[in-house]
Amino acid sequence: MTTGASPDRHTEPHGIDTTDAVPEPADDTLAYPISPDYVKSWTPVRALCELIANALDEDPAARVAWADGVLTITDDGPGIPEEGMILGHSDKTAQQIGQFGEGKKLACLVLARSPEVGEVRCETVGYGFTPTVERRRLLAGLIPSKSGQGAEVLVYHLYRNDRTHGTVFTVACPQALAEEAIGRFRMLTEPGYTPPAAPGSCVLTSDPGQVWIGGVLVSTMPGLLASYDLPLDDKALQNRDRTVIEAGALRDAVRRILAASEDQQLIDRFATHVLAGESLREPEQFFSDITGPRARAAWRTWARSHLPARAFFAGRGNEESVLDLQDNGYTQVAATGLPAAQQWALMTLLGVEIARVRQQQHYQRARGKTTWVRDRDLTAQERGTLTAARTLILRAVGPYALDRVRVYSDSEESPCADGFYTPLTGDTAIHRDILTDPHRTLTVLGHEAAHRIGHRGGGPYIPTPDYHDRSRGFETMLSEIIGLLLGLLADGGTLPDLVEEPVPVKPGNRRAVRLSGADDPAVPVTRRELAHLLTDRLPQALTGGGFVDVKDMVASTAVHPEYWRMLTDPKPAGYRKSMGGRAWDYDKVALLAETVGVHPPVVWLGYNLCEGPLHGRKREQWGRPGPWAKKARDLVERACTDLTLLGGGYAEQIPALRALAAGTTPAAIGDDSWQEPVRALLTLERQRLGLDMTTNP
Repeated sequence: MTTGASPDRHTEPHGIDTTDAVPEPADDTLAYPISPDYVKSWTPVRALCELIANALDEDPAARVAWADGVLTITDDGPGIPEEGMILGHSDKTAQQIGQFGEGKKLACLVLARSPEVGEVRCETVGYGFTPTVERRRLLAGLIPSKSGQGAEVLVYHLYRNDRTHGTVFTVACPQALAEEAIGRFRMLTEPGYTPPAAPGSCVLTSDPGQVWIGGVLVSTMPGLLASYDLPLDDKALQNRDRTVIEAGALRDAVRRILAASEDQQLIDRFATHVLAGESLREPEQFFSDITGPRARAAWRTWARSHLPARAFFAGRGNEESVLDLQDNGYTQVAATGLPAAQQWALMTLLGVEIARVRQQQHYQRARGKTTWVRDRDLTAQERGTLTAARTLILRAVGPYALDRVRVYSDSEESPCADGFYTPLTGDTAIHRDILTDPHRTLTVLGHEAAHRIGHRGGGPYIPTPDYHDRSRGFETMLSEIIGLLLGLLADGGTLPDLVEEPVPVKPGNRRAVRLSGADDPAVPVTRRELAHLLTDRLPQALTGGGFVDVKDMVASTAVHPEYWRMLTDPKPAGYRKSMGGRAWDYDKVALLAETVGVHPPVVWLGYNLCEGPLHGRKREQWGRPGPWAKKARDLVERACTDLTLLGGGYAEQIPALRALAAGTTPAAIGDDSWQEPVRALLTLERQRLGLDMTTNP
């Protein structure tokens, strides 16, 4: 760009004759070496949008109006400084619309060259200018011109004024052009509009297919089911024409918005559309991207209100199952317009099972292949031998050593063994023939007790993944039991008295059933008390929520049923995913807690606080003093934040909980006394909910 050269005719050094040259610009002009053909794709509407965006960046309350053939754009910002005249200079932030430092300059160029636009004038602090397209020689004519006539460039005609603040652009243009430009800004057409936070928002109230960034329309994609407003941080998706051009980036942005939404109106629009057999364009095929617990629960909520209870989808190769289910009163749902993977993801979100799974659940599955001997069919001697051996082991090792012991006469589960342990149920089985010999009975039960303690833990013992025969973990546990017994003999001590809780019986008879995790001494006391709290509260939750049963209630949250099983039939501390999983995710636990009507931080702490000394540490460091792992500390702090909101006795436990997470309070393995803050919270919940305290062990 050039300024201030004399228009007198002269000959420059180096033999360049400028006799016929176009006069140099006067000292009140500023010429940009930009061709009028630059950014050919820009329209006058796009140019006006740039001027409007600049005004809104400087002043969110900027005024834009058309009257008497002139569009006026007014802001109360600081004006346009010298740096603002430099092509490419920008000090825009991520919270502003602009980004490249080219918008105003290119907008002036486009408007100056457009025949449908009249005079363009800018009044800003200390000066004003009007842009035009003129033919000029650049740099005082020192550079040879191909045509000898100079080049058409953008020229600002400058003048001084007394303005002290703000900037006003006036553009003579048709009303339709002005209204189209104004209509591209949601903040000008929608009172109270604010740009969305990440990941953005889905707009259901406008014509489908529009894409905004920070409320500025940048693209229109026909065929979309909704419109989308991306956050200002997504300005990087735009090219210099301010349009979204990378299809993959737009697809990812749209899917992030849809996958995070819990809006029932949005869910209803998409679910109704695809279940009617309609298709979706690729950016809106988002069902497999929905991973958030609350978003998944929102889809399950819609399904409960809009789908039949006995619904299924066919899948492939299930024709016989489909016909069988239809004969039994089930209703088929489908989304034939979606790719197969998206159909599966959608049906999982809605809680609709594939035909063959539904059919398997409809009919009773095959039973186990073990022939069990009823207690009343045992002889008095056999019954006495079994009772004496079981009591001795429980007294010597602890009440967690054995749960239910069953007698069998034949089994295909373990045909060559004298007994076996079943990890799924926690039961121990012993062959009837062994009961003829008290010594062999003790040997078998002691062996199986080592499997059970290795698998489930209890007292000072932590569960181990290798608790099977011929494994190091099993041998270690068996050695521990032997060492414990020898220690009692060496000290001349006696076996402690057995204090066994009453054995549960099935209603209507005296038949013993196995202990659940809620009554298992190997399980930490807080987990047992939490399990009783949830099961005692369950009848009210089912009635209040209108649920058919527990399965129906859990399905309504879209949380995997394993979470509910872990909370109500808990495992000992130290269990890991390879051995049954944990209810660790705070959001998923919170969904289940809210459905039952119990405060989420109490449920999460009740189950997971006992894991604090173990999580994120090597096995040999479990329970040792020191701060807990960062994830455990962060989740405990999240629970404390929620307890603060509850206030009262709930908030009183926060210092003790933080001291545990910080490692300043010892948290020894095999000692439940340090979990007292959570026991206090569970007691508060029982009082709040009016539950009978006598049902809590």
